[in-house]
Amino acid sequence: MENKAATKSATPSHGDEHAHGHGPGRYFVIWFILLGFTALTVWTGHMDLGAANLPIAITIATIKATLVVLFFMHLSEAHGSNRLVFVVSIIFVVVMMLGVFGDLLTRNPMSLPSGAPSFDVSPESHMAPHE
Repeated sequence: MENKAATKSATPSHGDEHAHGHGPGRYFVIWFILLGFTALTVWTGHMDLGAANLPIAITIATIKATLVVLFFMHLSEAHGSNRLVFVVSIIFVVVMMLGVFGDLLTRNPMSLPSGAPSFDVSPESHMAPHE
């Protein structure tokens, strides 16, 4: 009698599969959401939003990466150290980005690549004036 109970609990039933949400429908929904965010990335990439371009691109990429990690890599069901490693890595990325962008905000505008003066390098500018 105990042998039947042990084999029954060790073998997952069809109902257990749906209890965890591992059906293909879940993956198709996440895939379509990722496709939507990819289309949004392409659409916003063709727009000139000024200083908002980079934060929007980073936000969209972060959402897409989080969806992949949570659902395709099953971190939403992971326990303990896996979640801790993920959270610490996200904190590390945020600190690194704050350091880089904080450094750029404290620089003289002339030292930034976009703040450099433009030089006219056309052939006409190098010709001597006619008198």
